[in-house]
Amino acid sequence: MQVNSKTSEKLEKKQALEFLKPITKRYLMVMNIRSTCDEKGDRYLDPMWAKDLAEHFKYLKDFTLASPCQQETSPENGIAVTHEPSFSNVEFIDLPCPDSYKDAILTLPATVAKLWSAIGSSDIVHSCVTGWPIPMGWLVTPIALIQGKFYVLVVESAPWRLEPGKTVKIKDRIIAYVSEIVNRWCVNNANLTIFTQSEYQQSLLTKRQERGHIIHASWIDEENIISEADAAQIWYRKISPSTKKLKLLFAGRLESSKGVLVLMQAMKILDDKNIAVNLDILGDGSLLNQCKTLNNQLQKSVNIQFLGTLPYGKEFFRLLQEYHAVVVPNLSNEQPRIVYDAYSQAVPVLASNTDGLRDCIQNHTTGVIANSNDPVALADLIEWSAQNLSALQTMGKASLQQAHSMTHQEMHRSRWQLLLNMLDLSKV
Repeated sequence: MQVNSKTSEKLEKKQALEFLKPITKRYLMVMNIRSTCDEKGDRYLDPMWAKDLAEHFKYLKDFTLASPCQQETSPENGIAVTHEPSFSNVEFIDLPCPDSYKDAILTLPATVAKLWSAIGSSDIVHSCVTGWPIPMGWLVTPIALIQGKFYVLVVESAPWRLEPGKTVKIKDRIIAYVSEIVNRWCVNNANLTIFTQSEYQQSLLTKRQERGHIIHASWIDEENIISEADAAQIWYRKISPSTKKLKLLFAGRLESSKGVLVLMQAMKILDDKNIAVNLDILGDGSLLNQCKTLNNQLQKSVNIQFLGTLPYGKEFFRLLQEYHAVVVPNLSNEQPRIVYDAYSQAVPVLASNTDGLRDCIQNHTTGVIANSNDPVALADLIEWSAQNLSALQTMGKASLQQAHSMTHQEMHRSRWQLLLNMLDLSKV
């Protein structure tokens, strides 16, 4: 029987996982992500969060989740996990669910008491340095240290850092400064820290470098990745002689940190130069009306459509296939998941030159990087793209190859292997 390359690759990955032994130590994860319990006692989680947790259960056999829980009727966008087989062995510890800084302070004694007990009953403790109103890592780190527990810290983003070029209040500057100091202390006192990009490691981990490791965060599954044959057909259609305009997608929150206003300025420059471009904007946010106002000023060759929001799933991935490139003009150092989503559909990325994006984009191989917060540079890049569709096709093929090593499952396999190695070294 003939086995195609994709099937063979899946088989090899499955076999590789079988060589990794499950972790039977009592594993406690403490996060700010809320769950909801209704009047029947059924628990609901955000679908993406539930999916990620389910991956943990494949290698963590004694798992406890401590997180805030709110009491309300069944949420429309939540998934019930109470009766899900994969969640049957999970213990939930419900923490207070504050709605303000005042509530967080008032409920702090109860939160600390529950965390002290939960950490004391665990062998491995896992947390992070983000979350409102108080990052759980700020509470978990000293307790884990006092109790001598093996402590895992994951740094996926740095929302406390100030946006470049944005005017901020003194209060926000103080919060950012304090957050940076406390988070650096948490990172340096963890037994293992997993970063999603190199800049976080370089700026936060100032000692014991061997305890820090970079594993990029991705949400794509192997089944989301199109085949090379499908990619070839899709690109044949996209670069046919009938194609008259470069077609781009911006997908994300319409906030200043996402660089959407920089993108709109670049569109104005292209419109003034009569460069033909179609741009679809997928998402919502505080700058939506401002973006629409700027769009109304365009008169020539640039066409912008606002698509609203779209749930993450099959329809979203099908939509991605329609574009020559995805544009990611981020101002912050975060690493948007849209990069990997685009790769899965053989779509290259036009991105700003930030630390987070440089870590996941190979310049002129899986995408092209332009100066950050620079409308002229972004406009020049888009103009070049409009004139070089075949180059975008080549980069799209390369990005598809990279997608296979950047799945959600691969991310967890890497974390699994790393955790096993560190536990062996630490004799936990």
